[in-house]
Amino acid sequence: MDLQNLEIFISIARMGSINKTAHAHFLAQSTVTHRLKQLEKELEMTLFTRTTSGVTLTEEGRAFLPVASSMMEQYQQFIQQNHQTRPLRIVAGKAFVSTQLPRLLGGYRQVDPSFTCYLRSTLFEESVHSLLAGTADLAFLGNELYHPNIKTTYLPDDPILLVCSPAHPWATNYPGWTEWDKQSFIAFGNPTAPYRQRVDRYLAENGVFPTIIMELDSFSAVKQMVLQNLGIALLPSRFVQQEKLQGTLVTIDISQATFTRPTLLAYPAEKANDLRLASFIDWVIQHYDH
Repeated sequence: MDLQNLEIFISIARMGSINKTAHAHFLAQSTVTHRLKQLEKELEMTLFTRTTSGVTLTEEGRAFLPVASSMMEQYQQFIQQNHQTRPLRIVAGKAFVSTQLPRLLGGYRQVDPSFTCYLRSTLFEESVHSLLAGTADLAFLGNELYHPNIKTTYLPDDPILLVCSPAHPWATNYPGWTEWDKQSFIAFGNPTAPYRQRVDRYLAENGVFPTIIMELDSFSAVKQMVLQNLGIALLPSRFVQQEKLQGTLVTIDISQATFTRPTLLAYPAEKANDLRLASFIDWVIQHYDH
């Protein structure tokens, strides 16, 4: 039995009018009439009698109304329960997975013990594709995104800092842009990666074209190389907080907090009214590490 036909029948019964039902559901009156006839044909009964002011239920229609209402109510309860129990599908880059997400997911689980998720580590392009393909409900992104079918919510930007070993000369005396060409630079990603492009563009704007000795696919790998004093790097501040506190890395804000990495929560536009997703997003916004 077509649930849309049931919904139309219940709406006509409550409003007493096919025309009002069509208006309420943004449908043509002929469409509403067609759906009603489909249901009556399937049930082999007449559900309404036309009157000068609209329609009234027949005796058979009055008997069927509570049955139809119960079927719709049970269907809606099933959908709601399924949405509540289905894992939230999240995609995120390695940096988010290894820093912010464990704390956020663990904290939200304490608030909502029924919360479950399926988390997958992805690159930026794969994250966007997953949202558009319907295989992900939410993405943590480190680059701007503009797409008509994707909604975004911005979290606080992450300053990008110059990072070096305490044994490096710049740890105590940063000389400015003039000395960059003499340093070994450890880069994150290949030249097509959004973060790499952001860094390359910023350096070029300041007349710097560094000597790149390594191109690595994770912030963690870049950080490990800098810890061994093999070169300098530009990394998001949240990713080196622990090492800075421990004194194993030195960070230098060479831009006075003007060179930053955006942080976005992105989700399919069709999920804008998903209460389960909205609840998680609101919690993340409140508890994200500023």
